[in-house]
Order: sequence, then structure tokens, then C-alpha cells
Amino acid sequence: MERSGCQEFSLKNLAESLKSQGNKAMQSKQYPDAIELYNCAIATCEENAVYYCNRAAAYTQINKYLEAIQDCLRSIEIDPNYSKAYSRLGLAYYAQGNYRDAIDKGFRKALQLDPNNESVKENIRVAEQKLIEEQQRAAGNQNSRSSQEHQNQSARGSRSNAAPPPFNAMPFNANDLASMFMNIAANTANAYQGQHPRESQGEDSNTSSTNEPEIRIGGNIDLNLDQMPEDLTGALRSVMEMFSGAGTGQSQDHFDGRTAPN
Repeated sequence: MERSGCQEFSLKNLAESLKSQGNKAMQSKQYPDAIELYNCAIATCEENAVYYCNRAAAYTQINKYLEAIQDCLRSIEIDPNYSKAYSRLGLAYYAQGNYRDAIDKGFRKALQLDPNNESVKENIRVAEQKLIEEQQRAAGNQNSRSSQEHQNQSARGSRSNAAPPPFNAMPFNANDLASMFMNIAANTANAYQGQHPRESQGEDSNTSSTNEPEIRIGGNIDLNLDQMPEDLTGALRSVMEMFSGAGTGQSQDHFDGRTAPN
């Protein structure tokens, strides 16, 4: 029994010595060395909450937050009233950006066990501020998305209500253009006839106009070419033949069986 007690005492002393060396490594910021020393202390005495809590602090310093959280939880499991384990758990959650768990699962528990700890109070204040800022950013992003969606809907509505594009006038049909031109030519010819009446040149004034050569335009206008000057008649025939060929798909060299003038 004595030998067993001495051996147990020696192991505890060894574990404490390893922990002390680990603490010195932490002070020198030699965090990997500190972790190795705490590993040895834990291997020597597995049920010591302090060793796990100290190793959690070293893990936090090298950004191994998951390992730090696991060590804190193990430390709390061994000693549910160990306030420093809750405090370091809060620090690990805070480092992850998990401010809600840092407050609820870490710092507040530590403050309940150590109400006069000003450091824990400050940690709670800082974490709550970070949580508020995070919520404000989330609300701002939501408002920004809603505003952008509203603008997109407004833009779509504006496009749907926009005036239709200007009407593109259809190109003239060749027959319509020919008919239009012939009407103008006819009016011009009539005016010319009124201003410059032709002499009968011995023709019978009672001769029916139906026997005279004529050109029918669009079924509406009859031009009596014999009553028009030769220069106007020739020009009119040329224009009529040109438009007739374009409108009917016939060769521009022919119109009503006649050869176009050169």
C-alpha cells in the first residue's frame, strides 16, 4: 500500500512538473511545445481538468479552435464548476466567429461561477457588440437584396410598359408607286392640255375618243396620248413601261407588247 501511494504521488508530481513546463512554454509563445508537454501531463494523469483547459488555451493560440473546444468540454465534464474552462470555451467560440455560443455556453457560465471576474464581463460586452454588428449586417444585406429585387421588378415593369418601337413604314409596292406616278403624270398632262390645246390638223372633231390610242393606268385613269405633245407622250410611255416591268415582274424592255423607246 505504501509503495502504491508513493507511486501515485510520484505520477502526480510528474504531471504537475510537465504542466509547469507547459505553462513556461506558453509564456514564451512556444505553443506546439506547450501542447506536447500538456499531452504528457494528461497521459500521466487523465482526470485533471486543468491540463485539458491549459491545452485548450495552447490550441486556441495556433487557431485549432475545434480541438480547443473539445478540450474545454472535457475539462468541464471533469469539473463542472471550473470557471476558467467556461471562459476559455467562450474564447474558442469567439475566435470561430460564433458569438452566440461564446456568450451563452462560455462567458455567462463563467460569470455565474465567478461573478467578480471583470475580464469575463468585458468579454461578454465585446461578444454582444459583435453579435449586434453581425445582425445589423445580415439585416442590411437583406434590405439590399430586397431593394435590388424591387429595382429589377421596376425595370421589368418599365420595359413592359414602354412605348412600342416606331412603326416601320412598309416599302412601296412597285404597282402602287407606278400608279401614283401615273396619276401625277395624268394631272400634269391634263393641265398641259388645258394650257396648250392641240390643233385638229384636219381631224374630225366629232370622232369618238374610243378609237384613239390610249393607255389605261390602274384601271382608273385613261390617258389620251394623241392629245398630248410628242415629247410628253414619249417620256410618259418610258416611265410607264419602267414601272410596269418592275411591278409585274416583266422585262423592263417591254410594255403592252411595244418595244420601249431607246
